[in-house]
Amino acid sequence: MSISCWRDASKTPTLIGIPCTAFLPIFGWLFHMRWWTFYTAVGTIIAFAILNRFGWTFTVLYRKAMSWLRGRRIYARPWWYRNRFQDWE
Repeated sequence: MSISCWRDASKTPTLIGIPCTAFLPIFGWLFHMRWWTFYTAVGTIIAFAILNRFGWTFTVLYRKAMSWLRGRRIYARPWWYRNRFQDWE
């Protein structure tokens, strides 16, 4: 039995152990070549490298932030349905 070649299709591509999406700020530096944009791009790459070292990806960080902003209680009905049809008495 051979291992499917599609097994690794969903993995994030990495360069030197850092996800390739972390290198996107370099493109911003290419269009606006100033020292502060270069330092910002390098700082972003280092931050993503540190997150990757702890096993967190940008997707995980984004979902954690959205979960924190959303709060603990998740309603089954949208706000407009609750305001219009539910009796709060």
